[in-house]
Order: sequence, then C-alpha cells, then structure tokens
Amino acid sequence: MPVPRLFEASSDPREQWVHVLATLLGLGGPETRTALVEEITGEALPDADALLVREQRPLADGLTADIVARGAGWTFAVHATLAFDADDAERLAATYDALTEGAYDRALVVAVTPDRKPPASVQAAADGGRRNIHHRSWLRVRDWVQERPERGRAQGTDLLLLREAEYFFTPRVAELYRLEGLMPMVEQPLRPSLAGMFFDLNDLAPAPRITNEAGAARVAFPRTGDPQAEIAVGDAGLSLTLAGGDGGPGFADAGEGRRRLDVRSADDYLAARAWSHAVARSLLPPRR
Repeated sequence: MPVPRLFEASSDPREQWVHVLATLLGLGGPETRTALVEEITGEALPDADALLVREQRPLADGLTADIVARGAGWTFAVHATLAFDADDAERLAATYDALTEGAYDRALVVAVTPDRKPPASVQAAADGGRRNIHHRSWLRVRDWVQERPERGRAQGTDLLLLREAEYFFTPRVAELYRLEGLMPMVEQPLRPSLAGMFFDLNDLAPAPRITNEAGAARVAFPRTGDPQAEIAVGDAGLSLTLAGGDGGPGFADAGEGRRRLDVRSADDYLAARAWSHAVARSLLPPRR
C-alpha cells in the first residue's frame, strides 16, 4: 500500500516546498482543489476537483516534473525553484514539449519561483505564447494558503491541511525574501545552490545574521556568537565555510580548523551536501 502523501518526506529544501503544494492539490477537498488549481494555473480548468496528482514524475530521459496533475482532458506540470531569476528556460520548454507529446486535449506548465513578476526564463520558454507557460510566485502561494481559511472557505480536513501548510510556508517564505538582495551577487547557474545551502542551514539555525559589504555579503549561522557555518557571496563567488570537520568532498583547509567549499558549479554543493549538513548539525546549537 502506498504511503499517504502527507507522511512522505524529502531532505531537499526545494522538494519539501513542492511536497506541501502537492499535498494540498492531492488531499484537499473538491472546493479547495478547484480553487488552488485556478489560483496557480490562472485558469478555471474543468472538473479540477477530480485531478490525479503525482510528484517527481519522469517525463523523458533526464527530465522530471516536480508535480504533474491530470484532469478531464488537460494536464499541467509544476516546475519550482527557490532561486530568484533562475536560468530555467530550457527545462521549462522541455517540460511543456514533453507534455504535449501525450494524447491530452490541453497542456500547460506552471513555474513557481520567488520572483514577484515572471522572470526572463519564463518569458523565453513561453516563446511569445507558443508554449502555454504560467508563472506564480511563492509569495502568492503563501498568501493564498493564509487567506483561504480567513475567508471561511475551508473546514475540517481542508482547514487542517491549510493550517499546516501555513505553518510551513510563512516563516520559510519570509526567509526566502531575505535572499532577494543576495541573488544578484551570484551567477545564475549557482543561485539554486545558494538557496539550497541557505535553507539546509536555516533549518538547523533559523534567521541567520546577514552582513552586507561592498559588493559582497556573508550569512552567518547561528545569528549570535561566533559563526559555525558561513555562506559568502560576492566577487569571490560562492563559498561555504564550516568551523570544523575533517575531509569533506571539495572542502579545503581555511585555517584555524575551518573548512571551506568553493562552489563553482551546481554539482559542487550537491556532492558535498550530506557531509556539510552532518557537520553543521554537530556544530550548531540545537533548536529550541
């Protein structure tokens, strides 16, 4: 028997956000499902209360959609990112093209990003309207989750799901927009790595101290005291420094017992993620 979606979990921050959205789509009642589909797609799709939802759905070789929802004669896919102005045009276009290869009457793709307005990658992937690609911001998703119970449009299980989703999104979305000023200091291919390492560490020590310098910034965990983990962005690129630990994929000696990872490609942090997270957990004070 499949594990109920509510109890599935991922260690990846981006996939955690996606999972909460997919849970609302998959387990919400008919009214909540219909309203949420219209909110994120911008369209009133027919029989949206009877949609079938799948997470991390392979569409083609090397191409996976975060969410695929299928209904009466339509299919939409969600691609999500925690990076501002991410370079996702190629992936969005490929996702749409893969959907339209199926025998469905209608296909569309929704890019859920932190950007308040559709970023350049969404506009490029839409190709002047040739592809049906929509944009929603995580800020708007958070607002919808907060507003629906307040307007008395959710009861019972739906109210429980929305309250839990609000508990998840509200503090994390607030932290996400603290990254807005840091993203332009990092090259586009590295922005998902910055968001990933930030939320990995933020989960261990929330609300870090962000210090802006001339053309650079440092994000220190924990907020007070000596930094045990520190993200640096700016002219020198993107790096992660830990106050201890031996070895570690890609890490080099930074002096005084510290280890530093210089992130030059998206694969650098991905390869070091498990080790750096384990070391950071041992260094940072436990959450209260």
